[in-house]
Amino acid sequence: MLAMKQIKLIFIFITLSSIIAFAINSAYERYSSLTNTMKIQSSIFQLVALKSANTQWDFELNRIHSDNFPHFDLVNEAAIKYQEEMKLFINASKNIQGTINMPTAALAKLSSLKKERMNAYLSEIALTRNSLTFLDTLLFSLHSNYKNDQAIIKFLAYAQYRLSSLIALNQNIYMKEQAYNGDCYSCNAKQNEAVDKVNQHLEILRDRILLSQKSRQAFYNPEHAKLLAQLFTELSLIYVKADTKHQTVQTQVLTFTVILVATVVTLLVLLYWLYRTIDGHRKAGITDPLTGLYNRKKLFESLQHQIPLHENSGSKLALLFIDLDGFKSVNDTHGHNVGDKLLKRLSARLISGVRKQDSIYRIGGDEFVILLQELHNPDDAEFIAEGLLKKCSKPYKLHKYSCTVTLSIGISLFPEHTQEPNNLLKYADEAMYISKKKGKNMVTRWSKQ
Repeated sequence: MLAMKQIKLIFIFITLSSIIAFAINSAYERYSSLTNTMKIQSSIFQLVALKSANTQWDFELNRIHSDNFPHFDLVNEAAIKYQEEMKLFINASKNIQGTINMPTAALAKLSSLKKERMNAYLSEIALTRNSLTFLDTLLFSLHSNYKNDQAIIKFLAYAQYRLSSLIALNQNIYMKEQAYNGDCYSCNAKQNEAVDKVNQHLEILRDRILLSQKSRQAFYNPEHAKLLAQLFTELSLIYVKADTKHQTVQTQVLTFTVILVATVVTLLVLLYWLYRTIDGHRKAGITDPLTGLYNRKKLFESLQHQIPLHENSGSKLALLFIDLDGFKSVNDTHGHNVGDKLLKRLSARLISGVRKQDSIYRIGGDEFVILLQELHNPDDAEFIAEGLLKKCSKPYKLHKYSCTVTLSIGISLFPEHTQEPNNLLKYADEAMYISKKKGKNMVTRWSKQ
């Protein structure tokens, strides 16, 4: 019974601990912003990747302008990479609560516009390069055709200088203009036609370079870089706030957990102490203080409970009424202290001589009752009683004394003899007295005769 109650207490403790753990975890998951913090951190990392892709894109476009040959494939790859990183950033930051929604939408719009302007810029660069190539070929051809004509050679030198000026202008370098109007007064009609063609293509190239510069200025929109910096600042602030909130909630949950666990443990200790106190008082009312066996009160409680059960099951029940032979002599000779020790040793032998389902009661000074349950044959009671006679009649070594007592046992049976608890005990007592009269140290089954 005690073990069962302890198991119940352990089960209650485990159940309460599980409920507390679940409640704490739920509260932590609900109020802690750890998940949101990780999302913000992921968005910041993605924004860094986006800024890196934007820098690479600008770098490849600068190479187109500064190198002697274009890198259109590298620029397109950089643009595609940037668009991919932009999609990843939008996806990573779409669920973040904060002030980044408007800058993110504006950045996405500017990114699309940047790609359109890039295409216009690349087109202008391609046309400018074609004009440069054509003009360079034309000047080389005129040099070859008019290498002995001083007037044309002078004009071609001026044209070459203007070409160099335009190439410098293409890279935002401005050269001083020469004092020459570019006309050839001594040239014939064919020569003037060549001069006009060169001047015409110089003007076309100048217009192309100016358009290219305009497209480049439109491409490098300072608002784009400003939005990237603004987003990084906003995300950093949101992350700091979310992380601070997470740390605060974590501390609060930890504090609450410590307080709750301490309260529950204290409550369980108090409950266990109360249970032990109540159980101790209850046991004090139904147990013998010397031997720890049940007392007379518990005997009648057991009979009231067991008789209906055995009546329903059809099994038999027996009472063994035991009185010690020679116990008074032990008390008179060696004192009550030795007598008490003898009763404790005897109780231990009785316990070892019965079955697990049987119960032993001390109802008087040297009187004991054993309740035998679930008997299938009335003779089983006598068999158990005979075994107790042999076990308990052996000498008891109590320090320097050796004492011997025997048992007089009377047996009453349910339902053969009676169905009343009081009569069952009475008949077993009567049978015990018969054993006493017949010479002690024997077993007697009650009968009407």
